[in-house]
Amino acid sequence: MSILVIPCFIRAQSDLDCLHRLLDSVRGQSKPFEKVYLVDDASPLKYEVGRHAVEHLVLDKNGGPACARNIAISRALQDKAEHILFTDHDCILDTDWNAEMTAFLSRTEFAAVGGMTYSWGKTLLDYYHDINGTLAGKWLLPDRKELWYMPSLNFGMKAFAAEQFPFDERFPSAAGEDVDLCLRLRSKYKIGFCPTAKLWHDYGYKSTITGFARFVRLFKKYKSSSATLYEGHTVLMWDSSESIYEGNNHEPRLQV
Repeated sequence: MSILVIPCFIRAQSDLDCLHRLLDSVRGQSKPFEKVYLVDDASPLKYEVGRHAVEHLVLDKNGGPACARNIAISRALQDKAEHILFTDHDCILDTDWNAEMTAFLSRTEFAAVGGMTYSWGKTLLDYYHDINGTLAGKWLLPDRKELWYMPSLNFGMKAFAAEQFPFDERFPSAAGEDVDLCLRLRSKYKIGFCPTAKLWHDYGYKSTITGFARFVRLFKKYKSSSATLYEGHTVLMWDSSESIYEGNNHEPRLQV
């Protein structure tokens, strides 16, 4: 049984549009999910999920994405999930994403897996993210079959790993909590890389010029998580040459 977990915090109509676009791609999977948990982290904008077959969990108090994911993980474990996959509301799944992620976990001994993420937009800022690997996993050399870490927007775990390694709820926002989980998980298990499990992430840039302030805020948010991350992991070997993103800007854009 594969279960999908989507934490969300919906502030504006643009967030809601992204969420419905994601749910359309969830509904279009070649291998359907047995269950989808949409965990609303006390969003200021109230909304309905409409025709989408998801279990909509609305929290009374905002606790951050780590907390939201942990609530869904507990429910998934109660439901006897075999594989628990994670994405974000501003992503678009390739049709075979679930099939590729779950097949990888089923046929290998890796406890977790990360896929291949591409920028949805076509601005120079999106292009930078693809080259930089902003939301990429990091390879372990030389074989590049194993990941040091993978952002949670394109990530999955076997149930026993999810039970042993929950997200650290000291991280208040979507920054650093996924790296922390992967580093802890790798103390006992390995994270595999599945390049055929593809999705697209929408950074929300309207244009290169108008999107620059949003671009800067993104990196400031990631920087803000550094103190908590370094507190638990004193040695972080950050080598951008190990990014899985080399040349991925040539991947064709998904049509939805």
